[in-house]
Amino acid sequence: MTPVLADRIFESLTDENVQDIIDTAVYGGITYWAIEPSPADRAGLPPDKQYVIVEGEDERWWGGDREVEAVHYLSRDQMRAAYARVLDLNQRYVNREYHGYVIQSWIDRDDKRGIDTCMIDAGTADILVQVAIFDDVRYG
Repeated sequence: MTPVLADRIFESLTDENVQDIIDTAVYGGITYWAIEPSPADRAGLPPDKQYVIVEGEDERWWGGDREVEAVHYLSRDQMRAAYARVLDLNQRYVNREYHGYVIQSWIDRDDKRGIDTCMIDAGTADILVQVAIFDDVRYG
């Protein structure tokens, strides 16, 4: 990807776009591998990060335990970089269906709203979060 295109992608993904992607992931996309951050998890949020993603399982509803594998702190720019990597025509992360959603969100962008986050469903948001954290799709 050329630096000019990368800059354009970063400029086109507004803070609101990134928040929409995170919200979609948190309320449906990543719930099979991530759990609600605890107050302690949130307290560890570095000043240059905006999001807390906790990899683990919470079985306290059934008398079990809260098991945390890792706590990940993400910035908006990490999410923008993940979007750019998945948007790339030579990407290696996803199949054509999910890649198509990201491409269509880019095609439908405008200067005021940024990308069209309506094209980013829960599965696509999940992939973008995983790419931001792991530079890979580990789950799903």
